[in-house]
Amino acid sequence: MIDAPVRAINDVIADFLACKPSDEEVLSYFMPLNLQDRVHFLLNLNGEDELTAIEAEELDELARADDFVSLLKAKIKRRQRLSAL
Repeated sequence: MIDAPVRAINDVIADFLACKPSDEEVLSYFMPLNLQDRVHFLLNLNGEDELTAIEAEELDELARADDFVSLLKAKIKRRQRLSAL
């Protein structure tokens, strides 16, 4: 079962990318504050070993979304470095 915050992060990222952001806008992009707060909350629960299975799945999905954005940023930085040569 995927919780609403997971759908929200996927929608937020898709909406952001659909607007055709510049490289600089992508590099400065961060997850919205409400979802950052949710991640911190889930990480705290995880640290206290109180995470439910559904919350663990949500945290995994949020981490995957963050990994995707990080990968996108890394590829942009690499492309910028290579084009500067």
